[in-house]
Amino acid sequence: MSLFIKIKALRASLSNSESKLADYTLNNPELIRNQSSIELASAANVSQSSVVKFAQKLGYKGFPEFKFAVVDALNQQSKQETKSTHGIHSSR
Repeated sequence: MSLFIKIKALRASLSNSESKLADYTLNNPELIRNQSSIELASAANVSQSSVVKFAQKLGYKGFPEFKFAVVDALNQQSKQETKSTHGIHSSR
């Protein structure tokens, strides 16, 4: 399951801090690619421990694994957009 789908599925059960992280992740995934857990915490206005707990709630061991999932989800999204674009051009 894609990270973004996972976040949306858990939306109702998230705490205030987790909701802030969910919003930030869904709205700025490309920024997370280059952020540390401290930078993400600051950007989302939560504590660093909230970042780790959020990652764990999503099923990851910690922030590094969560960050890898963000990058992977972005890559999957990019591939889907490329397929869609090629499909549009090839049908003409």
